[in-house]
Amino acid sequence: MKSEIPSANGLAKQKEFGWSPLAVAIKLLILGRFFKISLTTDEYEVARSAVVEKYAKAISQTLMYSLLLVPALLLLDTQIVISVLIPTTMVAGTAWFAVSLASMKKKFEQFGMELTADLFIAFTLSLSMLFLSTAASLTKDFWAESVSRYEGIPGLKPIAAALAILVVGRLAFAIFAGSLKYDINDAMLTGQNEAAERFFRKSLSLLHSTSELLRTQISLQVANYSIGVAFYEVFTIVRTLGGLNGSASEQNKFFERCNLLIRRPSMEKEEADKIAVTLIEEFVSLCSRSSDVSEHKSYIAVRDEIECLKKNDGEDYEMIDTRMSVVLSEISNLIEEFGQRLFEGH
Repeated sequence: MKSEIPSANGLAKQKEFGWSPLAVAIKLLILGRFFKISLTTDEYEVARSAVVEKYAKAISQTLMYSLLLVPALLLLDTQIVISVLIPTTMVAGTAWFAVSLASMKKKFEQFGMELTADLFIAFTLSLSMLFLSTAASLTKDFWAESVSRYEGIPGLKPIAAALAILVVGRLAFAIFAGSLKYDINDAMLTGQNEAAERFFRKSLSLLHSTSELLRTQISLQVANYSIGVAFYEVFTIVRTLGGLNGSASEQNKFFERCNLLIRRPSMEKEEADKIAVTLIEEFVSLCSRSSDVSEHKSYIAVRDEIECLKKNDGEDYEMIDTRMSVVLSEISNLIEEFGQRLFEGH
């Protein structure tokens, strides 16, 4: 089981996990209530990575570019900037709140961080620019006279205009880059959701039907064959979800055991039982050790059935098939409920 991070983290812990001062401020002032929740190690690391690698960096960039806009707000007529910022803020905000990486493949995880970082920079920068423009407009009567003495300095206004164009350009580029990255990720998923849905619906249906079949009085050979086919489907799902690591030969070992039952269903009962128990144990070994998985009733049920199958205190093959039926049913429940999360961090 993954350890939980204590709700209160000291400065030593923050330093250990690479917290910058700005990241600490975000954590304490904005996400304080969130970090008081008991989080698993993986959950804490995801949250920490988002704060340090995305939010803190994006906000630091926002502050830097916002300062570059100040000369233009003080020396130039920025009405055109405000008129551009209002729709830009709406576009950036809509894109930021609409984007979801839930369907993104795991191998694109870091790319997804870049994608959302671009959109977050665009949104925060547009908000900051809009705030500064509003503040400058509302307080103009207090600073206009003091600033007017610098307006005659040669080249000052062109520099202020160039800096403002740079800031607006950074904003536009962040929106463009984020949109482009989101679109290419979307292209990677073309047709996959529908295909994946059909695949899992068919596979889970097979597991449930095999589970029901094993509850009936079928012959030993049919039972062995059905168990082999069912676990072949189980490990096919696991591989599709990214739960099988290692080389192709290492992955094939899972399917070779299934094929023993499929190709030689007439083998002795003891040999078949041993292979079946090994298949169940291999599946369990691939499952995540996170608390939400290891404490789930289906996971516990599978572990209990493994112990009973190992002991096998004089049980006949009909009782063993009933236990295998329960195992397949609970495995399908786990896959259906957790999906890819079932195998993360195993």
